[in-house]
Amino acid sequence: MFARLAASACLLLGLASVSAASAQEVDRIAAVINDDVISIRELEGRVRMALVYAGMQDSLDARRRVAPQVLHKMVDERLQMQEATRLKMSVTAADVDAGIAAIEQQNRLPKGGLLGGLATAGVDPQLAREQIKADMTWMRVTTRVLQNQIKVGEEEIKDRLSTIRERRGKPEYLLAELFLPVDNPAQEDEARQLGERLMEQLKAGTPFQALARQFSRAPTAGNGGVMGWLAQDALDDDMARPVTQINKGQVAPLIRTASGFLIVAMLDQRIAGQVANPEDAEVTLSQVTLPVPPGSPPKQELLARAAQLTAQAKSCPELEAIGRRVGAPTGSLGTKRVGELNGLARRVAATLLVNRVSEPLDTAEGIQVLMVCSRTEALKFSDPTSDQVRHMIEDERMDMLSRRYIRNLRRQAVVEIRG
Repeated sequence: MFARLAASACLLLGLASVSAASAQEVDRIAAVINDDVISIRELEGRVRMALVYAGMQDSLDARRRVAPQVLHKMVDERLQMQEATRLKMSVTAADVDAGIAAIEQQNRLPKGGLLGGLATAGVDPQLAREQIKADMTWMRVTTRVLQNQIKVGEEEIKDRLSTIRERRGKPEYLLAELFLPVDNPAQEDEARQLGERLMEQLKAGTPFQALARQFSRAPTAGNGGVMGWLAQDALDDDMARPVTQINKGQVAPLIRTASGFLIVAMLDQRIAGQVANPEDAEVTLSQVTLPVPPGSPPKQELLARAAQLTAQAKSCPELEAIGRRVGAPTGSLGTKRVGELNGLARRVAATLLVNRVSEPLDTAEGIQVLMVCSRTEALKFSDPTSDQVRHMIEDERMDMLSRRYIRNLRRQAVVEIRG
């Protein structure tokens, strides 16, 4: 039923100059999904939003390239929202606001930065709200409908624990995916060219999760494409070799699978079964202590001054140089086990990243700023608990059933593409 979606790109040929088009023209119907309409105006807006997220120049060629994937996603969203309506499920405006805040945090945007950035680029922020609402609604639908279908027995947990022990000491990968389907040969070139263009944007610094939300057709799209931790022997054959050849923060070359094109990013990697004990980590610390003589300004003002003074320090030598420049006691505290430090320093050392200054601390000696110069983690092997294994299996089942759910909705739907 989706064979004609690729051809829908031609709907946008006349939209390169919307200002010259009549309202009647842009309100023409692009697609009908079970009597629910997607207008050309809506499609054009979503295409523009996708281009902004991807950092791609808004041109006729770019629109033609991304339109099929955008329409694919819009059709899926309508099917998902129709199913939610049938089940009498919804999310509130407050829920959507919380979802937007989470996306901003993931992409290191200031509060209001997501919708504000779209508005500045000439995109209606309501389009983003509608997309996020659809993603959140679908997550609630799948949780309610599928959760009771997932039963994990004790034998399954024991078998999985045995497998985990066999994998101990081997690599595990935290991956994110962006999937572009190819439902028929006519879509091959368009999907490949879009995949290559998205790869270019990722290399230029566009956040992976932003692109996955806009373009991916995998169930993980609403979560920015994040797949979770996977062992090397659990990877699909198409994915295994490319993934093992990249490092943290890198993206594998575009992968052609049996059903489309796949972009995979390595978010993190670890050794299976290996965990860190923060108390046993060894850290080297430096400090600057600013005295608080009688008659000094209020403590809050001193704390703010200390933060401003040390904010530019990027290493322990730089922090110590700042202390010497203002005549404050400074120096190394040496290398110690985190568990051996006193309460305040212990709390800071357990969580502070290397070469980052701490927030100023109000101590008996004065206003103190700490920096971790180096950290050696104390690693040991540990098996997950039975409950953790149960949740792991449940998440895998949920992903599989969610993929089947939307596939069945597509098969049952009456979809008409107009152009």
